[in-house]
Amino acid sequence: MRSWLGNNPLHHPLFGPVLLVAMILAVYYPALFSGIHPVDDPGIFSLYSVSPPLSKVLLPGSSYYYRPFVELSFLLDNLLWGMEPRTMHLESILVHCANTLLIYVLARKLSFSEGVTAVPLLTAALFAMHPLPVEAVSWIAGRTDLLLTFFVLFSLFFWLRWIAAPNWKDMLPALILFTAALLTKETGFAFAPVILLLAVVQPGSATKRQRSSVVVAMLLPVVTLLIISLVFKRGSSGLSRFLSLTDISCWQAFCDGLTATGFYAKKLFFPFPLNFAIYDVQPLYALPGIALFPLLWWAIKKDRIAGVFFVSAALCAMPAVLIAFKQIAWTSFAERYLYLPLAFFLLGISITVSKVWVYRKKYFFFAAVVVTLFFASVTFQRNILWADKLAFFQDVVAKSPRFGSVYYSLGGLLFKNGDIAKADEAFATAEQLNTRESMRYPIKAAIMGVMLAKDQYLGVKIYFNQLFRLKSDAPADFLELLYKADSKRLEQLSDKDKSMLAADLIETLALLNTKKPDPFWLYQSGRYALMADDTARATDFFQRAYRQAPVDAHYRGAAQKQLDRLHQNK
Repeated sequence: MRSWLGNNPLHHPLFGPVLLVAMILAVYYPALFSGIHPVDDPGIFSLYSVSPPLSKVLLPGSSYYYRPFVELSFLLDNLLWGMEPRTMHLESILVHCANTLLIYVLARKLSFSEGVTAVPLLTAALFAMHPLPVEAVSWIAGRTDLLLTFFVLFSLFFWLRWIAAPNWKDMLPALILFTAALLTKETGFAFAPVILLLAVVQPGSATKRQRSSVVVAMLLPVVTLLIISLVFKRGSSGLSRFLSLTDISCWQAFCDGLTATGFYAKKLFFPFPLNFAIYDVQPLYALPGIALFPLLWWAIKKDRIAGVFFVSAALCAMPAVLIAFKQIAWTSFAERYLYLPLAFFLLGISITVSKVWVYRKKYFFFAAVVVTLFFASVTFQRNILWADKLAFFQDVVAKSPRFGSVYYSLGGLLFKNGDIAKADEAFATAEQLNTRESMRYPIKAAIMGVMLAKDQYLGVKIYFNQLFRLKSDAPADFLELLYKADSKRLEQLSDKDKSMLAADLIETLALLNTKKPDPFWLYQSGRYALMADDTARATDFFQRAYRQAPVDAHYRGAAQKQLDRLHQNK
């Protein structure tokens, strides 16, 4: 028997998949060193590193979004490898590999020319190397779009198989995978009309009655989750707000929708400039947004199957258009939202090109290879930039100079690197430009942190009092900053002033302990009670600290020594 090595390796069934995976690993390996991104990633690590109960992950009612499959993946990350960042980045790269292979398989299945293997391979290579997916792959928090696309494409694979030859072995996985997509990210609802469109136009042996009945079954998870979103409004508030259109002007929504549509359409054709924090876009993008609809109609009239995939790309981008004026996410626009639409867009191109490949294959091949190599170079550079957080946010600030939140992130990195003066400037700019209520307190807390680092202890207290009429109104982070500043001031005061400030510190720590319980606050309160000559309260604080402190806590033994000293003095 002749070995496959004696044949043309291009014809071997593993050549395409191996080449695609190798390309992705070569271009995306810098993402392994991206670490934890300042935006969203720290919250993911702090939440799932303590292994929240399974009920909190699986049941609605405990978080802004209802995304149990994504939450389960983070929970498993903690259980299996302690949320090690490199491993989590490798997971994202591997999911991108899986999605690319699904594109390859689907493109081969949808090809209209027998024996054409180059078109599916080039289609998948373009998806693999396209710079738009970098945000979803290199950012741990971007996992939602990766997993959503995996479940949607896998469901699409079985759905197309069922249409071609109806049987429950294909229908059931299609239904299960679609449900998984809905439980991964609420934007999976956009795949529902795609299912309906394909049931209408995709050729196959399934009869009209069979298609109608199975479409109804496929849409049952959509109805179920819509009911859940209405019943558990608090737990699926992201979806509830996403579905609600009562708090916006219809005309403004229409104009903003056209602008966002045109912007995302342009991004699919020409993704540059690449930017993590796209704050706003030019209203002139409404023009290509208007032009898109007749173009889609023309595409369907020209080629029904390819046209449906172009329409599917537009449908999968519609949630991103809604987000643009609903402001559910921290940015109005994002490149990661195009991860799934890009897959359908390239499949539409693949169908179109496969029909005329034999007549223009040299030109198509050359153009596809050149574009793929160019995209690979850009994607590689983009991954390197993602690994350098300071350079990354300097790039973002340069491209979005009016977006306050990115100055906050830049300031945090500068502060961490010890560049206090530049961090102070960045936080001041963030406060000046900020328009998001959710960022108001984090920015002000950062400004207080800079003042503390610059030894402006009295300035911290004055700034705190300007922010909060009552000390009890302050969040825990602000109380902790006030405590640190006052404890530093305490070292500079006379005995009488020390006694007064110590009493004030006890009040601060009491409030802090109610909002952020920690036996260490009790131990510190005991120390300040001694400074205020209140031995009774000091004894109580030290006793409570000793009882509540972890066995290995460094202050537990100190609390016992203080108690022994107080008992001896009696």
